[in-house]
Amino acid sequence: MASPAPFTLCRIHRGERVYYYALFRDPATGKRTNKKSVETLRKTLGIVETSPIKRRDDAIRICQKALEQGIVFEKQQEQTLVSYLRDFYTWEVSEYVKRKNTLSPGSISIDYIGTRKNLLENHVFPLCDKNLLLSRVTVGVLERLQLQLVEKRALHHATINICMSAVLSALREAQRKGDMPTSLSLKVDSLSCFHTPRGILSEQELADFMQYAKEHSEKRIYLACLVALLTGMRSGELRALRYDALGSDMITIDRAYADKAGIKAPKGKKTRYVPCPAFLCSALKELALENPFVSMPDLVFWSKRNGAVVSSHYFSERFREELVRSKIFTESVLKERNITFHSLRHMANTLLRGSVDEHVLRMTIGHSSQQLSDLYSHLSQRGLKSVALAQQKNILPLIRGFQSPEQMNDEEQGNKEDIGEGEDS
Repeated sequence: MASPAPFTLCRIHRGERVYYYALFRDPATGKRTNKKSVETLRKTLGIVETSPIKRRDDAIRICQKALEQGIVFEKQQEQTLVSYLRDFYTWEVSEYVKRKNTLSPGSISIDYIGTRKNLLENHVFPLCDKNLLLSRVTVGVLERLQLQLVEKRALHHATINICMSAVLSALREAQRKGDMPTSLSLKVDSLSCFHTPRGILSEQELADFMQYAKEHSEKRIYLACLVALLTGMRSGELRALRYDALGSDMITIDRAYADKAGIKAPKGKKTRYVPCPAFLCSALKELALENPFVSMPDLVFWSKRNGAVVSSHYFSERFREELVRSKIFTESVLKERNITFHSLRHMANTLLRGSVDEHVLRMTIGHSSQQLSDLYSHLSQRGLKSVALAQQKNILPLIRGFQSPEQMNDEEQGNKEDIGEGEDS
């Protein structure tokens, strides 16, 4: 009877790329290993090559060489720290991700995992001993790693904390599964961070910029700024904003867009309803209808290149460019004051606060805690009306040329009185 094949290859498509993975069969037990990246095996073999593996024959040769050099089952029995972390943060093969998302669907996103893997590949792995076994990791090793990251001066302390948190989370999972001694205390003190407060514009700066944007900027960036300012929507929510989420004076925010995950639930995983002036809802619908790439309107902020979702940096980069072109700010002042597109969300929160019940504000802006979400499962019509009135009172007057209903009524009444006086005289 023929012996079973020593390994099985599988291909996983991700975007335009194809990745090869191998499941090896342990000759002693007959059991198969978890999926192993063939490109990772190539690195382990010391083959310096940056281009992806495209041919099945090339993948087979690498797997055979890995078996010949005895690195597959040796590592399975005594895995290195680097190989463990690499597998842990590889979306396609991570057992941790699979288990978490099976128990709680959507709890870990591909963008979250991808960000941490990139940090480890670019900053952590180059500092690690490639032969250090997972079972030999100590607190001293982790503290030295943290110190090396600080000494490189390539990352902010907050980013180093994220790197170390990623490593520690993976190691705690290894302890839980019995791959590391539970007696080892996995605790490394976080670095102190001095977060630069998110800057906001003064009311005069905001009024001047919005006037400039209305007269000189592309319509889509002006509308994006206006929506963010009035509703506090995040850039990911704007990227996913669709035509049928626009009411006559209300926006339904029930999705966002991320580069790897695509369409997903908004932050907080809660749908929220935000009042939006009728004139703005109408303008957003018109923008969606102008998309020449589709027969039916869908995305509001569509890409001029293909009608699809705009890039992740579109709003931030265009906002910065327009601020500088307006000559209200310089690049250095923007950096010093930490003013970004997200600042408009903070402006919305700042300008509405005090005129709207705090719980209603949190639910509409999207800052609600889980407790508040449970308590305020929906907003009353009175609560939504209070947000709309606060927008008219506190934000729209900063947009030159806008008149509130009260101002329009006062003006109409004044015109009538002027006409009456003329007739009497």
